[in-house]
Amino acid sequence: MNILLSKTEQDLLFLLEELTKHHDWIEIPVLAEKLNFSIEELQEHLFKLEQLFPNLLLQSRKKGIQLQFEFQNTLDPRIAIFKQSETYSFLDCLFFKEGLSLKQICQELVISCERVQEIIQHLNTKLPEHYDISIQPSPLVMEGKEESIRAFYLDYFSQSYSFLDWPFPSISEESLTHLIQLFLNAQQVSPNLSSLRQIKYTLAINLERFNKRHLIENPTPLLTSHYSTLMQITQFEQDIKKLAKKLHFEPKKETLEQLFSNPVKSPQITNNPSNGALGNIHHIQKSYRLLSQILEELAKEFHLQIENREELIWLLHYTAQSDCFHLLSNQSIDRQKSQILGNYQVEFPKLFEVSQHKFQSYLTKMGLESHSIKLQELVYTFTIQGQRILVQLLQKLPKIRVLVISHLDSHHAQSLIDTLTHYGNNLYLFDSWEEPTISFSTLNQIPHDIVITTFPVTNSPKPLIYNRNFSTSELFHHLHLLAAQIHKEGLAKS
Repeated sequence: MNILLSKTEQDLLFLLEELTKHHDWIEIPVLAEKLNFSIEELQEHLFKLEQLFPNLLLQSRKKGIQLQFEFQNTLDPRIAIFKQSETYSFLDCLFFKEGLSLKQICQELVISCERVQEIIQHLNTKLPEHYDISIQPSPLVMEGKEESIRAFYLDYFSQSYSFLDWPFPSISEESLTHLIQLFLNAQQVSPNLSSLRQIKYTLAINLERFNKRHLIENPTPLLTSHYSTLMQITQFEQDIKKLAKKLHFEPKKETLEQLFSNPVKSPQITNNPSNGALGNIHHIQKSYRLLSQILEELAKEFHLQIENREELIWLLHYTAQSDCFHLLSNQSIDRQKSQILGNYQVEFPKLFEVSQHKFQSYLTKMGLESHSIKLQELVYTFTIQGQRILVQLLQKLPKIRVLVISHLDSHHAQSLIDTLTHYGNNLYLFDSWEEPTISFSTLNQIPHDIVITTFPVTNSPKPLIYNRNFSTSELFHHLHLLAAQIHKEGLAKS
């Protein structure tokens, strides 16, 4: 999606992304060198950022520059720049009000017609190359295969809106979620929150396009492959009809095929031994043996107890064999996983270097394609889905020794130690979110004092830490800061 931005917008995004990586001051000359800007160019871009986002930056003649913590904690650079972009405002208008004349869309956006024509010209140099679609000016419509148009809009909406945003005002998010859950529950499928969001966006885009009479000739089913069987269940059929009424569509098979059509064409898994078949018993035995050996070697080298060893072997096996890791292709998920692994890699460089090498060797021996995304998925599966692997490494680090000296007496020193021990070990009760859906209103209802997310949330009703670029120690530091403030307020009330 960055390719659709103007050169200036791309520079601002580049700058903002770099600033979010730093949680302390960075000197202007150092920042300019990192970004390959001249000092004058950097100052000009910083001025534009401050115009777009007042109170974003802290500047010091001696120390340099840094983001205000509240912006570090709530700002997604890409979405922030996208929302300020005239190109993205145009694409929003084109999707929801397709068919307007050039003059009408200029009035709608309050932009000069010359500027709109420049935007269309710019988009028509990028869209055909990357999506095989283009914009026709009279009337303004997107032209190309319907699957390609929907795939583009899926990328557009999923990357240009915040995680909890719902950009489709005419469609009830609650009703659409219930419709999706109906099919998921019937087929015992439990997607993660990112995949569920992607499915919701897909159905919303499909419904909007269907209502404008744009049809896909041969829909690729998404969750509806057992539709005929499910419709024989009386309660299921009744529930479908109720939700269809709320979403304003006719619950016919042809309509649901259009609505539950996956615009992203993913390669299918086949039973061909040359590409790593799931069903070949000799292939499975070889995979199991190699992965078992890898886990044994990693456990020995890093002194690990892999508590879910058998489960982890099969998780790694299916990750390696599968050509499609999610219900829908989602580049943003891959980027987020890469960032998560990058943060852990800084703390445990040897583990990541050794595990990457071993999984690379495994893919080669299995005759599987060894592209970077698959290797990333294997390392992610091992480090994150292997029970307590990273925690064990943290526990092996030497304890930080703290000497407490009181000029009053040893009892006062011991009292300080007891208090600090409480804050270090006994202050927090952690829970993970296990529900299949989440919305902004949910944050108002939960009993927790602090929320840690892996996506930004603006105007959160609860103290929130957006864990995007923090290392474990930085995350713990910010958690402590928020906890101390909450504890202070609690003491004042007691």
